[in-house]
Amino acid sequence: MAACVRGISSRKAGAQGRSYSPELCELGVRVGTEWFKPRRYKHFDMPVCEAFAEKVMQPNFVERHSFSPLLHYFKKTRRYKRDEKKTKTKNRPIMYASHRDACIFSFYSTKINKLLDNFYKNNRLNDNIIAYRALKRANYDFSAAAFQYAVDHAPCVILAFDVSGFFDNLNHLLLKNRLKALLGLASLPEDWHQIFKVITKFHYVKLTELEVRARFVMALNASGAGPIATVAELKAAEVPFHQNEKVVAGIPQGTPISAALSNLYMIEFDMNARDYCDSIGALYRRYSDDILIICPPDTAMKAKAKIEELISAEKLELSAEKTEHTLFDPGSTALHGAQCAQYLGFSYYPGGAGIRPGSLSRQWRKMRRSIRKTGKLAKVAIASGLAKKIYTKKLRRRFSPLQFRNFSSYARRSAAAFGAGEKITEQARRIERRFEREMRELEKMNVK
Repeated sequence: MAACVRGISSRKAGAQGRSYSPELCELGVRVGTEWFKPRRYKHFDMPVCEAFAEKVMQPNFVERHSFSPLLHYFKKTRRYKRDEKKTKTKNRPIMYASHRDACIFSFYSTKINKLLDNFYKNNRLNDNIIAYRALKRANYDFSAAAFQYAVDHAPCVILAFDVSGFFDNLNHLLLKNRLKALLGLASLPEDWHQIFKVITKFHYVKLTELEVRARFVMALNASGAGPIATVAELKAAEVPFHQNEKVVAGIPQGTPISAALSNLYMIEFDMNARDYCDSIGALYRRYSDDILIICPPDTAMKAKAKIEELISAEKLELSAEKTEHTLFDPGSTALHGAQCAQYLGFSYYPGGAGIRPGSLSRQWRKMRRSIRKTGKLAKVAIASGLAKKIYTKKLRRRFSPLQFRNFSSYARRSAAAFGAGEKITEQARRIERRFEREMRELEKMNVK
């Protein structure tokens, strides 16, 4: 690999290895604490304030900082598979940092993101990379733009790819070289080296292994954001400290710096994929590990092979199971290949776009569970004299089409983004009608 990423000149570090590139200083990423966000979750330390954030901006402080192990848990996502006619649960490993460590990661993530934004703008990539960036647009805006492109260039082929085990397989050497190139330095300064070492040779504690130890259960269940335990207490209780099993690859998913590093890792791929798509008159978009190509039908097979080649060069692999090849032609009565194209939670049909059926099913299950739970708890409360009626204010805030940030308002914003979003509006109304029917049944309990 070239010593530098294209468009970023590499320069030798100062005598003490402390000097940053002019690009970094010009962007002003070493001043201010606008990046600081207080966190209130439970971990192995207390939440920090802005006074700590000011210390984080001093490289010497970061060099000497002792990082805590990450806290690991599985985020469960249930998805209905229409072809298999059953619901499957996907477990995604998430690791989050202590308050102090998260503050440090946030600061260095801000530096990376500002340099990446500058690079994207200077290299015509600003519209191609759409994940983990402050673009003031939502997933429905990006999906609507891609759908409109497909409509304008129909008939066309929509290629969708997903990288297998994305965060788990980011190669450390490639990542380090790209970090040095982004900073414009021949070697990493000590503070950056500390960050890189911690995020690639990470250690973590499994939440499930804390939950089986009585001495930590009380702290986990206590209100507030008090510490679960100190690192010394974890060691005394012989809680296992796990480490990254892959010596040369992998970063944790869930820390404040993980997303920025993943975008940095893909910088060469983004340049090469965009250049290739430009050469064949195609659209290229990447949302984290989801890659979208919309191209002329006669170029589809070569485009697919090219993306596979470029991903392989990054020491990554595409998921064959999740790769989709769809001929999109609104003039045809059906889509060929996959049943329909899907992107960022929306399905593309010849007659328009709609929210993905799986998302609707998930929302319906969530709504029904919440209503039934409310009814069950209300029955007990009324019978014991603790309540006189069923209170439904929270349910209506979560599920009704009022002016709240919920699924209904999301669906209506999506319909507006897609323009003539009649299908999306009807999907929202169908969910809302179901909600009202369920609520009427629930409120019958109030009638004596």
